[in-house]
Amino acid sequence: MAADPKPLELLYKHVNGIDIFMDVYISPSATQEKPAPVLCWWHGGGLLQAAVTGVSPHHLRAPARHNITFISADYRLAPQFRFPAILSDCTDALKFVKSDEFKKVTQGLVDTSRIILSGSSAGGWLSLLCGLGIGFEESGVPKPPPVQGMIPIYPITDLEDPFWKIPQRPVPDFGRIITEEEVQPFIDPKDPGSHVASVSLDSPRSIMYYYMLQSANLADLLLSGTGIPPTAFSVAPFLRALSSPTKLSVPPIYMVHGDQDTKVDVSQARDVAEALKSLKQRFDVDYEYDELEGIDHLYDREPKCEMENMYKFIERVFRS
Repeated sequence: MAADPKPLELLYKHVNGIDIFMDVYISPSATQEKPAPVLCWWHGGGLLQAAVTGVSPHHLRAPARHNITFISADYRLAPQFRFPAILSDCTDALKFVKSDEFKKVTQGLVDTSRIILSGSSAGGWLSLLCGLGIGFEESGVPKPPPVQGMIPIYPITDLEDPFWKIPQRPVPDFGRIITEEEVQPFIDPKDPGSHVASVSLDSPRSIMYYYMLQSANLADLLLSGTGIPPTAFSVAPFLRALSSPTKLSVPPIYMVHGDQDTKVDVSQARDVAEALKSLKQRFDVDYEYDELEGIDHLYDREPKCEMENMYKFIERVFRS
């Protein structure tokens, strides 16, 4: 079995003593004459946990198999950093990818004029927010550069969805109640030891998502003290309110979600899909939605998962 490819580990931001990195996997077929386009991905974890290294096997195969540059970009974590800080990290990551410094360190092998945003779970939400410019004005954060497409994978899409407001005690597959003492080291926004942009997948902090589901407090963890309403980050209402979207404001979207997802209810993807369906009928917006029968969260982490429809979408968008 071939070893996993090794990424370039690039520091794209340093703020308040915190280094924030991205891992860049360059296509082995890329040349300076034919640089490889970009799939930029953000990890999930409710914006509360996980790391830049938490990629799926198909991501690692993608540069060689599909001739793309795969980028996994980190961001600071809530509740130590609220939504505005996280969105600012996303904007800065994409600005860095567009910079002369990035072009130099990647030796001109990356076509940064062609970028598709992606992410899993909360990362899928970030891809939609960045690609559509949702929540940036309310957060006082500059919008990212425009992109060519978005691929939200089983995304969170709306803090107002009832799924986030009904406590699960205990969360079914966790099997017990998480105590306040267990999460205290990770819950205090003033604790400098918790000011992080990345934690390993086996970190003690990895109970934070279960704690959030148990407590039904995602909006509070992401927005407390900001004065920003949760509705500022609701994707379907934003799409429904559009009266004359342009090709630039609504790039092509491919979204996939399992109908048995226990970590992010499929209703959120369905709401966005319905809004996109209406926009397609009125304005010919380009979108695809795959709902997978009997499939739970994180299904794409399985080694045999190829995400064929997703990569067909990528090929089509980059070819157009």
